[in-house]
Amino acid sequence: MYNPVTVVNYFVKKYADDEKLTPMKLIKLTYIAYGWYLALSDGEKLVDEEPQAWDLGPVLPTLYHSLKKYGGNKVKEPIYLKDAVKDVITDKDAEFLDFVWDKYGHYSGKELSAITHTEGTPWSEIYPKGYNLTLPKKLVQKYYETKLHELLERAS
Repeated sequence: MYNPVTVVNYFVKKYADDEKLTPMKLIKLTYIAYGWYLALSDGEKLVDEEPQAWDLGPVLPTLYHSLKKYGGNKVKEPIYLKDAVKDVITDKDAEFLDFVWDKYGHYSGKELSAITHTEGTPWSEIYPKGYNLTLPKKLVQKYYETKLHELLERAS
């Protein structure tokens, strides 16, 4: 498992030319990567933090607090956290993160937020009951497993 900042820093370094690389986009991409990773790895977690249901959808609090200084502007440099372990993304996980980017990287943060707010998403199941609640891992995993099955059915 990685610190969520490590995942964001991967995107910031590799896709620095993307003008839509805002905090919202990075937070949503990391959450989506978390969900797909659960589905593809039979429940292994990509990051060591649980996402929460906030007004603007699923959020990893560490990322929100680390990125809020940018507001809606482009994130131009990796995040530095003095307490963060210097994680290195494995080649296999880098391929996975590139898969996530290929599928979702063309969207803006607002578009990704809309995707994560869709009826039936883990956020939509939890948020009406309150905000800043943890999104249960099993709920997120089940949602992305369903998405995986839908993709596989379309491909066959």
